[in-house]
Amino acid sequence: MDELTERIDDVEPEAVEDPKPPRDLTKTLLGVIAVMLAGVLGLQIVQFLQSTDLTNEVAALSEDVTDLKPLRRDVDLLGDQLAALDGQIASAVDAAGASPAAIPTQDTSGALPAFQDSSNDPAVLGAMTLSTIEGPEYYSGAEISLAPTDGKARVWMVWAHWCPYCQAELPELDVWYPENAARFPNVELITVTSAIDDSRDNPLVEYLDTEQFTFPVIVDESGATSQLFGTTAFPFWVVTDAQGTVVLRVAGALDVASVDQIFAQLETMASEA
Repeated sequence: MDELTERIDDVEPEAVEDPKPPRDLTKTLLGVIAVMLAGVLGLQIVQFLQSTDLTNEVAALSEDVTDLKPLRRDVDLLGDQLAALDGQIASAVDAAGASPAAIPTQDTSGALPAFQDSSNDPAVLGAMTLSTIEGPEYYSGAEISLAPTDGKARVWMVWAHWCPYCQAELPELDVWYPENAARFPNVELITVTSAIDDSRDNPLVEYLDTEQFTFPVIVDESGATSQLFGTTAFPFWVVTDAQGTVVLRVAGALDVASVDQIFAQLETMASEA
């Protein structure tokens, strides 16, 4: 028994491996994990910065779009104003009893500026002189030339045969003129027919032959004569004194009472000159 005990004591126990990993391996693993975490954190920081930049860009773009909105509104408003202005011009011409002039644009030297407004007319304010008016008079067939310096005050009416306002006014004027011309020995009534277009209603020759007006009618075949007056609508009235100076321009139909008043004032000016 004692011998067996001694043998057992002499037997050395076998070495058992430590289940814990070596300290150096633990450090290595911790280092790898730290690097990975740092990488992930760095990636998140980059993504955050990129997201912030994108947000800033979107905000800036939104501000730009916001800045453009007033400009767009201004453009839309300007378009609306222009459209409204076109409508106002058309309404004003119609209310005044006038047809827009359809006269081909030509290089006519000595022409008065195109008419816009009687209350602020540069031809009147600048005391401009009407050019010599020449052309065939329909009823006599004579070529006439009316110089601004011939000492005669004149009331000019420019009209178109297709203009409904002219067609309404001319017969009234034809009744008034022969009955009142003697009251105004120093004033002449001269009419000019322009914008001739016999493809439209009321052809000119037939109209003139039917009406047989009592006042002179100068036929403006080319439209150049009408441009000398600065005509922009029919009928168009121009009043010149004995020196050919423009004292009034009016676009639109005038009643005979207004015409009579114009003649009376012009006669007074001419007789006192």
